[in-house]
Amino acid sequence: MSNKRTSKKKISVLGTSVLGIVILVLGLLEYFGVISLGGKATISDRTERLLNADTYVSFIDVGQGNSILIKSGESSMLIDGGEAEMGRDVVAYLKANNISKLDYILATHQHTDHYGGLIDVLNSDIEVGKIIMPKIPNKLVPSSYTYTNFLNAIKNKGLKIRAAKDEEFSIGSVTVNTYAMYGDYSDLNNYSVVTKITTKAGKFLIMGDLETTAEKELLSKNSDISADVLCVGHHGSSSSTGNNLLKRVNPICAVICVGAGNSYGHPNEAALDRLKKYTDKIYRTDLNGTVVFGCDSEGLEVSFEKEE
Repeated sequence: MSNKRTSKKKISVLGTSVLGIVILVLGLLEYFGVISLGGKATISDRTERLLNADTYVSFIDVGQGNSILIKSGESSMLIDGGEAEMGRDVVAYLKANNISKLDYILATHQHTDHYGGLIDVLNSDIEVGKIIMPKIPNKLVPSSYTYTNFLNAIKNKGLKIRAAKDEEFSIGSVTVNTYAMYGDYSDLNNYSVVTKITTKAGKFLIMGDLETTAEKELLSKNSDISADVLCVGHHGSSSSTGNNLLKRVNPICAVICVGAGNSYGHPNEAALDRLKKYTDKIYRTDLNGTVVFGCDSEGLEVSFEKEE
């Protein structure tokens, strides 16, 4: 039996309203970036419009890695930054969108495809308020040159690392909930900080690289982790995004941050099959490029750089 939502959330999520079959089809085409109901606007025009919105969530294409920008009013937050070689691209993206200050940087965990690009962000002239990372066992602390550079960049910025915990705070009109993992795990992925972003238009759940082992801990917190948009764990790995998690999240659509032709086989077909029981609206940065959700209307609007 399918668990897909028959959501009463307005098709403004899809960029239109239901006024009959024809308009529904047009709305679906707009949702997938095929057409724009706003006249001659192109996909890039629509992306620019969403990036000019007061509140948006942008899943930045950093190849095989994660980087998510949340902006609300004059406040902003960056979750992860991709590999170190993607750092300049992330800085360029932030500056292109007039981000001169990040209230928060959150590194979901200590793997280079999540924290590496943050080195250039920290070394740039972008102001940073706080940096959050999970506390991990000493045996799992990286000893690499890249991690040392990361710690030095934090120190040189005059920042101290704030250990992730279960907490709620705000950036602009957005409510941010973070969930830290405290179990005894042998894999850094399972210490990933999970982040829920609640906007007036919809909710996002960002999983980092959390795997099903630690998804059990997240579920045991009995927190409200329902979301309209799920940023799929571990780039669509088979070891993440379990059925129990999906049942609780019940997403309308999903985003997979993943690199084209990666050697890991991400996203995994089994993980995709589990997702498809809930939604057929699955965006991938390897196929769609950077994916932007505007959050100013009564429903979410989405745009992306390229079609499959």
